[in-house]
Amino acid sequence: MDYMEFIKSNLIDADISYRGGSMKIDVSDLFDTGEEPAIMGAYQNYLGGGIAGSIQTGRMFDISGFSEEDFAIYKELAEACQKWFYNQNNGGGDDYMQEEITGSEAGGFERLQKMPASGY
Repeated sequence: MDYMEFIKSNLIDADISYRGGSMKIDVSDLFDTGEEPAIMGAYQNYLGGGIAGSIQTGRMFDISGFSEEDFAIYKELAEACQKWFYNQNNGGGDDYMQEEITGSEAGGFERLQKMPASGY
């Protein structure tokens, strides 16, 4: 499955800036959760001082009854949501953070994901 295309086709909302934000997608057609609609996505907190935190995922449905196959798909889609979010704002933060922390020579997405999720 092309997860990036799935995200693009099922995007509900995206409010993304250099200070973080959030995005949501409808996964109702992918997972039978018994809840309508099934929504998941990603978010990023602003840590202050021009620094954005790691990109986290969230969901608005229960995955405890998922089969191994559905759980594997869920995990891959969750990571794809993080990468989609990252690609929309170059990792977040001010110009310094984008160049020094998330630039290709600095490790990009993988390095950003080592940042704290929250400053609190």
